[in-house]
Amino acid sequence: MADLSFKALNLLSRERAVYGLRNGDYERYRHHCANKLHRLRQVTGLTNGKGKQFKKARAVTAETATDVRHLHLVLFNAERALTYSHELKALAGKPNAPSSARREQISWLRRAHKLASSLHDIANTLAASDRLNHRTLAELTIYHLSVRAELSFERGAYAEVLTELAARRRLLDTLAGAARDSYDQALATEFIDAYDPLIRFSAYKLGRAESHDIDGVVADIDADMMEEASPGLAKLIESLRAETGAAELEAGRRTLADVEFAGDKVEFRNAELVAAMIKVQGALGRLTKGSGKATGRGGMKGWDRVLGVLGEAEGTARHLLDDHEATASSTLRSTRTAQSLSFAHQYIVFLLLSHRIRRDLLLVNTLASSPSSLPADPTVFKVPGGRAKLEEAVKGLAAVIKLYDTVLQSLSQARSLAIVEEKDGVRRAAEAAEAYFTATRCYNLARLHCVHPTPSYASAVQLLERAERNVASARDAIKEGGLAEEIVPLSKEQVDALGESVDTLALAAKRALFAQTVTKPVFYDSAFNYVDLPMEELLDKAGKGLPKMAPAPIAVAAPVPVKPAPPSPVREKREATPQPALKDEEEEAPAGKKGGWLGGWFGRG
Repeated sequence: MADLSFKALNLLSRERAVYGLRNGDYERYRHHCANKLHRLRQVTGLTNGKGKQFKKARAVTAETATDVRHLHLVLFNAERALTYSHELKALAGKPNAPSSARREQISWLRRAHKLASSLHDIANTLAASDRLNHRTLAELTIYHLSVRAELSFERGAYAEVLTELAARRRLLDTLAGAARDSYDQALATEFIDAYDPLIRFSAYKLGRAESHDIDGVVADIDADMMEEASPGLAKLIESLRAETGAAELEAGRRTLADVEFAGDKVEFRNAELVAAMIKVQGALGRLTKGSGKATGRGGMKGWDRVLGVLGEAEGTARHLLDDHEATASSTLRSTRTAQSLSFAHQYIVFLLLSHRIRRDLLLVNTLASSPSSLPADPTVFKVPGGRAKLEEAVKGLAAVIKLYDTVLQSLSQARSLAIVEEKDGVRRAAEAAEAYFTATRCYNLARLHCVHPTPSYASAVQLLERAERNVASARDAIKEGGLAEEIVPLSKEQVDALGESVDTLALAAKRALFAQTVTKPVFYDSAFNYVDLPMEELLDKAGKGLPKMAPAPIAVAAPVPVKPAPPSPVREKREATPQPALKDEEEEAPAGKKGGWLGGWFGRG
């Protein structure tokens, strides 16, 4: 008979992640399950018939199951019912929800439990006849216990929830220990974290004082209680360890190396993230082996490969973190998972920025070591070789300055990360690196101002003063010590050498500035040929004009007294004749007079 084994947890994880369940989109995943069931029924021939008379498809049993897709059919039928139950639960929690939502939710959850139990029974029968391996049986048992624990939780049977989830957790721990690589191990860890909130809440409902300690709550449940929840659990665990060779696998497993950041362990508890980090680990290993040719074309390809896989890992971590934050309040998500995802994402961003900085500095070293027309002595501002060599030197310095701009941009992004700001040693190391490379950029930019065809020594002096301040900041940070997770290792000798170069160039730039003679442009004095300048006013403003004589006082004649005119005789005022009101005239005018030309004649008298 054919072997019907398959990786159930891996299949469920991929389907849920791709088709919306990770984002909390239950409707999309439910439709996907319905479409998948339709395709599976067509492929396996288990359709309900299309004739006039309804013909129900035969049920899948241990005897009729001859293809692994028969088991997939039952599994995704249970998934569809479970997802619809979750969708109705989310609907019931909203305001103005229909009264039947809660009842339908429990009904669909019971249907999912019935299908999961049927699948578990089929798997037990197939495993007894050696048609199914114990790993597949363990994974289907985990799925059955998950659905049953959810049903017990909705019914308020919290003691049963703890027992069933403890048995489920023990099976997952066994799978994690027997994993062939870090991906399978993270897959088991992902399913462990998915139901941690149910354990915590059930322990709280049962009055457990330490309900937040999930490991302690699970440890208090003895083996007999777990055996009662899942008969044959101990035998299944022994068979699983013997089948997978857990002891040998633990010795030769391809695992992800332990990662620490400033003394804190970075946990990758998601299978997708672990798969991405394994690629990063492999790319970094190949880059380390080929470090001898890191400056050649092949070396740059290695750096580009590392940055590519780090970018993919950062995108995966960011999507997982965004999905978790978007659905944290509506789905079963562990707090530990949220913390580990945030820390892992920031660590990957730090790793990406640090390797980008190292790649840019490697390009700077490549440009510096290549043949150049720029004088080796920074105090020599004249480039030999004519205009072509001068343009080549200016372009080379401009390219170096642009690379330092990208280095400083990456350092600024790294400094803004929370894991950098919270750790004093990491923060001081980032500040020292930023100050050092800011001073280096200012030094190169000042040198560009000095060797340019139209030099600006004043700008160079200002840039070198800023470089001196940054060199002092970097020197102080290195003196304090305690630096951790240095992006680019800096030594006191490097900072001192940069300080000496800055001082030397600053002295040469100041000498050139004071020795510079400003020549008058052509036709500077041509304005005097045709413009009359107000020389007297200009001399007066300059204080060189002739003293002005005070004006002679003007004699003012005394005023002649005027005799007042004799008063005229005062006439008696007569009262004005009262005039009729204007309103009355306007009212009487149309009645007594005729208008127009003829009206003037005929209307008289």
